[in-house]
Amino acid sequence: MPRRRSPFLAPSEQALAFGRQYAIVLQRWSELFAAAAALTEANVRLGELAADAAGEFEAWVERAREAPFAWAGPETFRRFVETFMPTSGKSTP
Repeated sequence: MPRRRSPFLAPSEQALAFGRQYAIVLQRWSELFAAAAALTEANVRLGELAADAAGEFEAWVERAREAPFAWAGPETFRRFVETFMPTSGKSTP
C-alpha cells in the first residue's frame, strides 16, 4: 500500500496558485523578448533599406548635377528654350 504524504509537507493551494501564475509571467516575458527581438530585426532591415535609398538618391543627385544643362543658369536655359522649342502659334525657324 502506497504511503500517503503528510499534509504538513505538501504545498498549499496558495503556493500552487503562485507557481502557476509565476509560470504564466515567465511565459509572457519570453513572448515579450521574442517580440522585441523581431522588432529589432525589422528596424535593422528598415535602416539598411533607408541607407540604400539614401545612396541611390545621392547617386541620382550626382547624375542630375552632371546633366547637359546643369552648367547653364536659369537665364541661359530660358533663352535656349525660347530659341529651340516651338511654342503654340509660332513656326519653327
